[in-house]
This record gives sequence, structure tokens and C-alpha cells, in this order.
Amino acid sequence: MSVALLVPMGLLALAGLLIPLLIHLIRRPEQDISDFAALRWLRESVRPKRRLRFDDLWLLLTRLVLVSLAALLIAMPIFRGDWRTAHHVIVADGGIDLAAARMQVGEIEADWRWLAPGFPSIEEAAPTIAQPVSSLLRELDSTLAREDRLTVLVPAQVAGLDAQRIALVHAVDWQEVAAKAQTSATDQGPTTRTIAVRHGPEPISGDRYLRAAVEVWSSLSPDQWQIDDQPLGIPLPAKTEGLIWLDAAFPGSIKSWVEKGGRVLVVDGKVGQGEPVWRDEQSEILASEERLGRGAVVHLQSPLSPRSLPVLLDADFPRRLQELILPATRPSDRAFSREVEPSVVERALADRDTSLIPLIGLLLALVFLLERVLATHRKVA
Repeated sequence: MSVALLVPMGLLALAGLLIPLLIHLIRRPEQDISDFAALRWLRESVRPKRRLRFDDLWLLLTRLVLVSLAALLIAMPIFRGDWRTAHHVIVADGGIDLAAARMQVGEIEADWRWLAPGFPSIEEAAPTIAQPVSSLLRELDSTLAREDRLTVLVPAQVAGLDAQRIALVHAVDWQEVAAKAQTSATDQGPTTRTIAVRHGPEPISGDRYLRAAVEVWSSLSPDQWQIDDQPLGIPLPAKTEGLIWLDAAFPGSIKSWVEKGGRVLVVDGKVGQGEPVWRDEQSEILASEERLGRGAVVHLQSPLSPRSLPVLLDADFPRRLQELILPATRPSDRAFSREVEPSVVERALADRDTSLIPLIGLLLALVFLLERVLATHRKVA
């Protein structure tokens, strides 16, 4: 017989709360009956009213808590899943070839799920966006029973990793599976990055050096860069990644664009504002970055002349300017699967962190001791 059949009986254990209630209702303090002569003149039809009353309320509450803790302690194996047959759970990254995975694993009757929030069945559509693999694996590991088996199917490169090494309680069968076919970069066409330049009616000093640096990017990789050089009133292209503002101050529309995540370079000489991001060999600040919402304003030293800013003539200036304008790249969340295979936490440490049985047992002993003290005090009184 499966232990799962005991689940309804475990719930019935809470019905034991009625026992202390019934005992306190039925039990009455012992009373000696004394006859009084005056009582013989009272009519028998007049009887005192009886009210529902619980004596020794603290003792009653203590016994109710005692029965509740005992029921919870008995049901803990059911809550932890230790009562059922061990499951084999297989989770697959959305980037693998599912047909190849089924042939490689071969165990079709296992519990196949996608490595995605909620761990949907493999019969549903595969997730189309990158998933937080590390946090999902930790979440799944915490929900599995002690004897469950876990197999994780990942492509050669795993995305969605965080800075912390994956450490799980369950030993993982970490298998690398062929990735599903994707359209090659050649078929998709080159990826272009848009840099906007906005200028006023009057040129600012040294703007030709900035334009020349941008032209270097475009000449070296014409398929990668799209330069949108327009007057101030022209709106920015939809997917502008960086902006060079060649005017005294930018308007509210540009400020709003920056606050949403844009990045603008201005030549205003306010290099003392924000955090320094570029220094020369003498540690003089050449550019600083000021955070504005989710974006940033990069202040470049002015005037832009070789005498005051010799780095304008350096061959490395176009690259340094590119680093200032483009958004800072995030740390990579990808790694080869063989390098991020989860490690196993010691079972004793995991049980000590997650099991509530010792705590419930201690509370049960303390409440039982309190119940005995209250019961003895009642009898003595």
C-alpha cells in the first residue's frame, strides 16, 4: 500500500483538536451537594440556566497547540515528499534540439520539463527568450524530494548565468546536447549600430576631430556603423545607441531620451561632474560620466584642440571615443557548459538548513512541559 493513502488520515489528525475541547466541556469541578431548608419552598420549574463555559482557558489553549504540533510533526514526511516514489525529472534548456535530446537520453517516461519559470511540460512550446538558468536550477532543486533524480540538458554554451557558482543539493546528470538549428548571421544580414550626431547652425570648436573619429569607424566597418549626422531639430532614429551633441546644451526631449537609457556625449568642459572615465598620462581628467536616470551624459573637455587636448591626434582616439559614446557592455552571462556544471552541497548541511523537524520537535517538548505544569497547578489549586 502506498504511503500516499495516509494523507487523508494525516489531515484527520487535526480532528484531535476536538478532544481537549470535549474534555474541558464534559469535565466539571467536583461539588458536594448540601441541602438547605429554604430550598424546599422553591418551585421545581425554576432551574438555573447553564452557559457554555471553558474552565482553565490557558490549559485548554496549551493542549490545542500541543495536538497541532503533533499533527504537523507526523505530516512532515508528506510535506517534504519523502513518502512517494522517487521521480526522475529532466529539464531542458530552450536552446537545445529536443529530438536529439530524446534520442540521447532515451528515458521517455521521465518527467520532462522546460527550464523556464513554472517549469512547463515539454509538450508546450519551447521558451523563445533567454532564461535565468542559475536561479531556475536553484529553485527546482529546492522543490525536489530527497530521492528524486535530476537531469539537466543544455547546449554547448549556456546563457542566463549569474556571478555565483551553481551549487545544488541533488547530484545532477549534466548532459550537453546539440543546439537547435538557427539562422546564421550571414542569412540575417549584418547588424548595424546607429550613432547620431546633432549640430547647431554654428560649429563648435574642434568638432571636426569628433567627426573624423566617427568616419574612421564607418570606413573600417561600413556594414556595422550607421552615422546619422543631422541638424538639431531632426528626431533621433528609433534604435540610436549613442549621441554626439554639438551644441551648447541639449533640450528636454534629449534629456528624456537619456533618462530612458540613452547615452550622449557633450563638449561642455564640465569634466568635474560625475565619475571620471578617461584620464591622460598625467592623470588629468579628460572625460567624466554623469548618470541621468537609466542613461548617462559624458562630459568631454573643451576646447577640442591639439594644444589643450593632445590625445585628439593619437591613433587610438577613435577607439577611446567609441568607448565613451556606446553603452557600457554588461558582463557576459554565457559560458561553456562543461565549465559551469553544478557542484553538490553536502546533504547534512542542506538538511540542517531546510528541515523543520528538529524545531517542531523542540517546540512540542516545550509545550508538553508547559501543559504538565498548568495541569499540575490546576489539580493543586
